Amino acid sequence: MALCRTTYLFLAASAAAFSQAHSYTQAELDEGKLRYRSSCIGCHGSEGASVSGIDLARGKFRRVSTDEELVHVIMNGVPGTGMPPTPLTSARAYAIVAYLRSMNHPAQGKSVAAALGDTVRGKALFENKAGCIRCHRAGGNGGRIGPDLSDAGLTLRAIEIETAMLEPDAEYAPTSQPYRLVLRSGKTVMGLLLNQDTYSVQIQDAEGNLRSFARSGLRENGAAKSPMPSYRGRLDAQELADLIAFIASQRGVQ
Repeated sequence: MALCRTTYLFLAASAAAFSQAHSYTQAELDEGKLRYRSSCIGCHGSEGASVSGIDLARGKFRRVSTDEELVHVIMNGVPGTGMPPTPLTSARAYAIVAYLRSMNHPAQGKSVAAALGDTVRGKALFENKAGCIRCHRAGGNGGRIGPDLSDAGLTLRAIEIETAMLEPDAEYAPTSQPYRLVLRSGKTVMGLLLNQDTYSVQIQDAEGNLRSFARSGLRENGAAKSPMPSYRGRLDAQELADLIAFIASQRGVQ
């Protein structure tokens, strides 16, 4: 069950239509998502509703309404409140606004993610019927073949968890992409891509080891197909909602 940290390929068509209506490009939406996670998610949460009186996903703000006003708040903060200034260019601030405006676009909603899930039942599914624990860690326990989900609730929205479960080959975050390397010796190594540059590739292998390979020692390398099966049809709607609820409840090893 190779869930990705920032999977959102399924948003492409709906986000494209959204961006045309608001003059935002897909690249800006993608950039905004990354910037939101690095600069905003700590206070506002993955769903944008962690601050009392504010629901970013549904356009509920205390003082602003227009895109320009939002950009001003992002860049300059709000004196006397917990909202600090953020050192971003206006282009990057607008990218965050583009992502905020897209969060509650109707085409992005799915009934499974919206349904009320039970975390206790979800934990049982994670460990047994769904078999997620064989590949993923949660709460510090589980396998290492797939991304660690111990802090998934801090980095993924429920709709993104659902998409990863139903469409496992959707777009990956840099640290979640299944990757395949073939050494000069002919040996194949599989893992999750962590980083790469002109001279080397770093992955996390199936045992959780961090490994670095010089490109000069590789015969070939590239993205691999996810080993995770789609859970569409494998679990019913309530079971999917329960599993999503459990994964979304993971907020770091306590």
